[in-house]
Amino acid sequence: MLIQPAAMGALPSLRAATDLSVQGGQYLGPDGFQESRGHPKVVTSSARSHDATAQRRLWTISEELTAVTFPV
Repeated sequence: MLIQPAAMGALPSLRAATDLSVQGGQYLGPDGFQESRGHPKVVTSSARSHDATAQRRLWTISEELTAVTFPV
């Protein structure tokens, strides 16, 4: 099976939000085959996650959709 249940998919986010040992900038993902399923561990983020243009666009769209702005 290539996918995992939603509860398992939520674990990396839950760990990131609650594990005091997680540092800012770390990326958590599944520990299984090709990081596609399993329990959360610190993994390397994708090259796309370092695309500054995409980051700014996502931030702008998020502010527009939520009508909430944060000065950065």
